[in-house]
Amino acid sequence: MMKLLLENWRHYLKEEIKLAIAKAKDIICPAPTQNLELNTANRDRAIQEGHIKYGPLNLEDEEYWVSAAEHWNTTPDVAQQSRCGNCVAFDISPRMKECIPIDTDESGELGYCWMHHFKCHSERTCYTWAAGGPIDSDEQSETNQENNPQALEDEPLK
Repeated sequence: MMKLLLENWRHYLKEEIKLAIAKAKDIICPAPTQNLELNTANRDRAIQEGHIKYGPLNLEDEEYWVSAAEHWNTTPDVAQQSRCGNCVAFDISPRMKECIPIDTDESGELGYCWMHHFKCHSERTCYTWAAGGPIDSDEQSETNQENNPQALEDEPLK
């Protein structure tokens, strides 16, 4: 009886370990963080698409904030408070910092945008900005990756 119990326990542990290893293999860096061409293609798309308008490309560009304010029906001062750094899709979790091992200057930091799949700067924004960020835990980051399998593909967004 005890032998059967131990064998069942051993089998259960082996299965749990296999599941844990499989899940760990699935949580890898998003492809755009490792592929410069892919990241650039997705970022350029976000800059050019009228419904996204990632920017400002020059952080001193006040005209961008006027356009964003018009889009959001608010003032430029209010629009400037809606930045990637506080967007719900902006990932600066510890695991993502390992995927993007680049420090920026004191003007902000790089993170990963789960909406548009590219490395973005905390001081920029886009028309699809959504309150509630940033993502700063590995658990949140992994959940986003599980819900965004396209982040692992080596093809630009269309």
